[in-house]
Amino acid sequence: MKISSTLKFLCKWIAHPKSTGAVCPSSGFLARKMVEGVGSMRDGGVVVELGAGTGAVTKYLVEAGFDKNSSLYSIEFDSGLAETLKRDFPSAKVVNDSAENIRKIVGSDLPKVYAIVSSLPLLSLPCDMVGRILKEVEETLPAGGKFVQYTYNLKRNPNSIGFKNMRHIGVSKVYLNIPPARVDVFEKI
Repeated sequence: MKISSTLKFLCKWIAHPKSTGAVCPSSGFLARKMVEGVGSMRDGGVVVELGAGTGAVTKYLVEAGFDKNSSLYSIEFDSGLAETLKRDFPSAKVVNDSAENIRKIVGSDLPKVYAIVSSLPLLSLPCDMVGRILKEVEETLPAGGKFVQYTYNLKRNPNSIGFKNMRHIGVSKVYLNIPPARVDVFEKI
């Protein structure tokens, strides 16, 4: 991760700690584990990234080809970060909006969505907002679709996230990240 993006991220965290959620961007180790959680690419499919930030996970999604064989939507609420993402990842469809609006954002591509990768700080966002985001995730994904989310709470029960139609299918711990993180993978039933 470049020093400039780490510094930019730290400044965003100082200004908005609850919506930024971390003091520095995700490590490459965490980003790769998130991408692994998506599984294999589907030609013509759509992957949605929530909370793209400085592009730590976006970079690995692009390197894995999710912007070519599939379409990659990267949703970022912060307008400054969204502009940087548009410049750094021109092949991704970067949208400056809220994760509460996934279906509106992907529009006619909705039937093609098969995975959502989230870097959102769900534990620090307001509960009502988290509820709307999780409902949007469930209503966006088809049966068998995957939702990949990380948390810094290494012991949290993944079933406490509040999904109604998702089952927890995998967990990985990533200690080479600041702070260490856990990646949970859910599948729509």
